[in-house]
Parts: sequence; C-alpha cells; structure tokens
Amino acid sequence: MSFDEPVRQDGAFTIGFVAALALECTSLRRQSPRAERWLVVQSGPGAARAAAAASRAIDAGAQLLVSWGLAGGLGEGVAPGSVIAPRRVLAAGEAPFLVDPSWHSRLALLAAELGVHRGDLLTVAEPLESPASKRAAAEATNAVAVDMESAGIAAVAARARVPFVALRVVVDAVDDALPPGAGNWIDEQGRRRKSAVLRAVVDARRWGALLKLARRYRVASGVLERLARSLAAQQMLGAGGAALQAGS
Repeated sequence: MSFDEPVRQDGAFTIGFVAALALECTSLRRQSPRAERWLVVQSGPGAARAAAAASRAIDAGAQLLVSWGLAGGLGEGVAPGSVIAPRRVLAAGEAPFLVDPSWHSRLALLAAELGVHRGDLLTVAEPLESPASKRAAAEATNAVAVDMESAGIAAVAARARVPFVALRVVVDAVDDALPPGAGNWIDEQGRRRKSAVLRAVVDARRWGALLKLARRYRVASGVLERLARSLAAQQMLGAGGAALQAGS
C-alpha cells in the first residue's frame, strides 16, 4: 500500500495538524523542508479552541485534519510513550466520532514499531489529575487515553466532510498523579506559564510528582519526535514546511 495514494497528482493535498501546545507543534515544524504540505495550527488547550483552529485549517486549504500531540493514559498497559491511534473519539453528550478508516490504517502502520493502541480516545473539559479520576473515566467509557482537544477537531471535520484522524503519545499512565493545578501551567495560546511552573517547583511537596512527570515527558516527547520523522520520511504528507500560528 502506497502512502502517497490519497495525494492528488498535482501534489496539492494539504494536511492540517492541530495541536494545543507550542511544544507539540515543534516536533512537526522541525521536519521542514520535507513537509511542504503540512499545515501546523497551534490552538491552545480545550475543545473549543481546537475546533476554532480546525476551522482555520480548513479555510486555509486542509483536506485532512490530524489531532496531534500528547495524551494521558487510561488503559492498563498504556505506558508513557505509547502511541494512541484511536478508531473513535468520545466526548460527554456527543455520539462517538469515527476517524477516517483509510488514513487511520496508514498512520497506525507507520507508527507500529513504536507501540500503537487503537482503542477509544476520550476528550474531557478539564485535566484528569488523579488516578481515581482516570480510573473512573476509564470505567465509564472504556477509553484507553484522554485529551482535551480531539473531539472539537473531529466535530469540525464531520461538519465540513473532511477526513479526520488522531495521533497522540501518552505522557502519564493511569496510576500517575499530575501535580495539583497542572492545567494552569499552560495559557490560552498553548504556551507555558513560567510563573505557575516556578510556583510548583519551589513547593517541595510537589517535587516527587514533578520529577516523575519530567521523566514521563522526556519519553513521550521523544516518541512524538520519532513519529513526526516517520511521517516526513515516508513523504506521505508532502515535502517542505507550512505553519499557521494560533490566531492568524
């Protein structure tokens, strides 16, 4: 199966990657100039901001939307560094969003050597900071991972009749507790709030959780980089680099 099959003969097929955080976008932008038809949109956290970013990507010519970035693990055996390529995206009060099966197969195959989980991805409004909250979500939904953006992107794709897939890499496992207030470390544009991080660092009570999270993040970010390189190396999504900043 050729990874170039969906690309038009004129080479104009454009893929819109939507990622909440600046650090998530970096892995894609580093692949320039091999990813000319990649449109990288930084949304900031949350489904509403991700939906707005997805709409901007479609307006800019994206013919496929990819929810890209990091996630939390919910399933047993879903370890930090695991790649999540879900077949469905779930959100409270919504019917499940199905990913495009053809693109899902291509992307999951590319990521196979990194360890892929294809179970459901849950989108929530607030971070799940405790193991108890993660286990409750897993029991209620059977999802294997959780994020805050994918359902917003999927909804826009469905309305626009644009294919959608999600590729996420797990940072924290189901039994990992996030430092209290970790969701406040990121601002509305997806940039790190240095003052909030500094307050957490100087609180000795949080050092254990912070050190564990730092180790988990190094693992996950390394896998995200490898995944972006794999996509670029296949030239499945074009050659050269395009980026659409949040709010542009």
